[in-house]
Amino acid sequence: MAAPSRLAGAGVRGHAGRVIGEVNRALRALLAPLLPPGCTVRFGPPSHEPGLDLFLAGVREDEAGSGTDWTDIRDADGRVTARRPPIRRFDLRYHVAVTAKDEDTEALLLDAVLTVVDPKQRVDPALLDDGLAGQPVVLRLDPAVVAYPDRTVLGVVVNAPLVPAPVREIAPPADRISLGVAAPGRPLPAPAPRRAPKGWSGSRIVEED
Repeated sequence: MAAPSRLAGAGVRGHAGRVIGEVNRALRALLAPLLPPGCTVRFGPPSHEPGLDLFLAGVREDEAGSGTDWTDIRDADGRVTARRPPIRRFDLRYHVAVTAKDEDTEALLLDAVLTVVDPKQRVDPALLDDGLAGQPVVLRLDPAVVAYPDRTVLGVVVNAPLVPAPVREIAPPADRISLGVAAPGRPLPAPAPRRAPKGWSGSRIVEED
């Protein structure tokens, strides 16, 4: 496994370990300004009110995109003050149901979703909590959607990170390291007692012809 990366002060602010609630807030912030008057963004099963109903239908861990290394968190002097476990990533699968009283409103609602869902663009960090702002959050359409009767439904997948809280109880750095070599099956020799370094008491230079 690769050596831990070093990130000064990272992962300290924000709400560590939260992902679904933060993604919901970001989706609302993205979609709400694009909706026609009288329409709202809601989270849960489809309702009869005009707007968009986003139902979280499934969660799958993105093992390929998840990290494997711990991150050293350092203070201004470069000392390690905490270590953050590897960041995990998840695919959050939403069913986005459209409810409208007429075809024009329905088209505007669908356009709002298509405008927001762009796999080539990351979600604006300004819409994310500090704990997620440093990590990419990407939206894409999901072709596998359960059909609802008399309802247009789009599938949206949000790939987002779960950033664990830093571990602040860490062992102090080692002040010395002892190495030993022994034949297979034999115990290592006991380390020699540590002795205080001796200084020079004097010096003499002798020159000979």
